[in-house]
Amino acid sequence: MFRQILCVAVTLAAVQAHGTFTIMHSPESVTFHGNEEVCQSLLPEIFSLTLGYTTKMRGSWDGMRITNIFDLPEAVVGVAIEGVTSIEPPRGKHYPLIEDESEETTWQALSGRLEERDNSETVVRINTADGVDALGRSALGELKLKPVNVASLKTLSLENESDRKFLEEIQLLDAFTNKVLSGITIDDKTDLYWFVVSALSPVIDSHRDKPAAVKEALAILNDALSRLSNAFVDAYKGKVIIAVFTNDASHVRHTRAAGDGVGSRVDNITLLKKLLIKLAGWIHSSLRLCLLSISESLPSQILY
Repeated sequence: MFRQILCVAVTLAAVQAHGTFTIMHSPESVTFHGNEEVCQSLLPEIFSLTLGYTTKMRGSWDGMRITNIFDLPEAVVGVAIEGVTSIEPPRGKHYPLIEDESEETTWQALSGRLEERDNSETVVRINTADGVDALGRSALGELKLKPVNVASLKTLSLENESDRKFLEEIQLLDAFTNKVLSGITIDDKTDLYWFVVSALSPVIDSHRDKPAAVKEALAILNDALSRLSNAFVDAYKGKVIIAVFTNDASHVRHTRAAGDGVGSRVDNITLLKKLLIKLAGWIHSSLRLCLLSISESLPSQILY
């Protein structure tokens, strides 16, 4: 019986396909607490609420509370780390993330919501994999890359293609960070900045037998994220939400509806709850039968 329970538990864990959702910074008017898991498809609603937009939540999540509606954030900064389930961020509030849709779907839902309200708002998406040639001029002006400090590398190498592409994405992220303070103009419009980093996963794959290299890559990425976060916090004087989440495409159950091209989402939360209810009922019935069998096999003098 216990072997069967273990098998069901492993199956449930596979259904959840957890990533990580981290709030690196939020103003005092918006607090994040607890450790309840959250569906990625709820992130557009969560971010919209922090900006003061009314929205109909398609699910429930108790990890956020707005304490002052008159002092809400002026911007949201989202960073998607593709191809991994966790980056072990050293700072921030962390939540398990159920990856029930692709990063691009999340972006389209959130950016579309902002643009519906006012198309004069700043809405920027940067995919660092596009490289400096494609992103030479950003919404904040011309991006200038600084050369990689080769002497600072311990295990990563520019001669390794995966390492080189990863370091180039970090260079681009840093170039954008360096433009934040001088390129952002604070006004009464809400802003959205969205970054996609995808080169970490190939580094992990190419260094599976070198944990030191993976550790160095994670440290380099987290340092770059800290610099990016600090720059936006300074630019918006703290009135900004900065969030990082992982998105492993192999865990995403995402289909397209025929004809209109609209994505239909698999509600993993509902499925998980149904499975848990069935599991609880099965365990309860099994335990009752087991106890009944034991009681019938015991001598009557022990029972009475």
